Amino acid sequence: MINSLQSDMKSDPGTPSRGRVIISGVIGNLFEWYDFIIYGFFAPVIASQFFKPEAASGDLLKVFAVFAVGYFARPIGAVIFGSIGDRLGRKKALLLSLVVMAVPTMGMAVLPTWESIGVLSPILLILLRVLQGISIGGEFTGANAYLSEHSADDRRGLAGSLTVSSAMLGILLGSLVYTLMEWFCTPEFIQLWGWRFAFLGGFGILIIAGWLRWTMPVSPHFEKAKSNGELVAHPVRHCLRNQFGALMRGILLISMPSMLCYALTVYMSDYLNKEGGFSRSEAGLMVTIAISMAVVIPILVGAWSDRIGRRPIIRFSFIASILWSIPIFALVIQGPPVLAWVGVLVGALILSLMQGAYPAALAEMFPTSARYTGTSIAYNVCFAFLGGTFPLLATWLVDTTGDPLAPGYYLGIVGILATIFIWGIPETALSPLREE
Repeated sequence: MINSLQSDMKSDPGTPSRGRVIISGVIGNLFEWYDFIIYGFFAPVIASQFFKPEAASGDLLKVFAVFAVGYFARPIGAVIFGSIGDRLGRKKALLLSLVVMAVPTMGMAVLPTWESIGVLSPILLILLRVLQGISIGGEFTGANAYLSEHSADDRRGLAGSLTVSSAMLGILLGSLVYTLMEWFCTPEFIQLWGWRFAFLGGFGILIIAGWLRWTMPVSPHFEKAKSNGELVAHPVRHCLRNQFGALMRGILLISMPSMLCYALTVYMSDYLNKEGGFSRSEAGLMVTIAISMAVVIPILVGAWSDRIGRRPIIRFSFIASILWSIPIFALVIQGPPVLAWVGVLVGALILSLMQGAYPAALAEMFPTSARYTGTSIAYNVCFAFLGGTFPLLATWLVDTTGDPLAPGYYLGIVGILATIFIWGIPETALSPLREE
């Protein structure tokens, strides 16, 4: 399947191989997501390291709040990197996003704790999370636009699915690191050094990713728009004025995938431990297997969407997410462990359907001059205000209401509203990418 995509990739003579186009597009995405998500998996450890010990009861809520801060910074990154990508080229924006990510990656590995520098420690933690959020705000959608513009019209679904699968692979690596440490390392080692090694592990790979990005070919669609004089001086203003309808459709399209993604990854591990009574290693294994599904299945779904269209898959997966929003949490707290496995794995299957169809659909909504900016704003607004805040709001809802199913009600309500407005999304599969 990947070979089929490579054979249909568009590339000018003399550029690096088509395989490098794919690898260059996804590798930075993979490891930026690893570095970004590893924070969530080690949230309880980070809470004990960077917040005042006397306030232990609220530490986890605080550390999830800092996690959300990184997401609030993502729209800033979307504006910055979207503008760079639509004015100066996809390659330059993607390379710069890696450079920005390298700073907080190293910083997290050496950041002094509360015991060492007091209140300055959580302040520096927040600043590093902001830098991470800005960086990743231009990564996923930039890679998606880049691969979509290099692929043939009947392979864009497959190309787009590679970006989301590489992101989930980065999350999977983070989950594996967390799970293996829980299995083979003592709590004392994890508390002192283990979580730092988890951050440091991504830094070396970012260097390799940077070299690949440096040698990656430019986007043919961008170069065509540039030679035709179709680029705009202010992509953000242009997008808000002339692509507002597409922007709103993009936000609705990303709403449920963003929430369900972080319900199943960052939040579910802690939920399984606290509400389901699973050990942290058992919870980590369950989440890791769920994420593994979301690495492989979207590629199949993306290729399928190239044949039957994006809209049927999007409609079905949104309805399924509504129907499963409460069972995914209820089965964790009801009876034997096998029910929790069913709840989590079915949720991962639904997420995989969404993630296989939406990347190409999102890229197809915008013309070349606004593709990087429009997709970045839509994607990151959702992940900032819905996805990134889900662990925080879900924790708060359970603490406030005393109802362990409260996160499911929240997920279902948003799903109903999004489905109503997303139902009429136009079918864009098999049509050429929008120019101007």
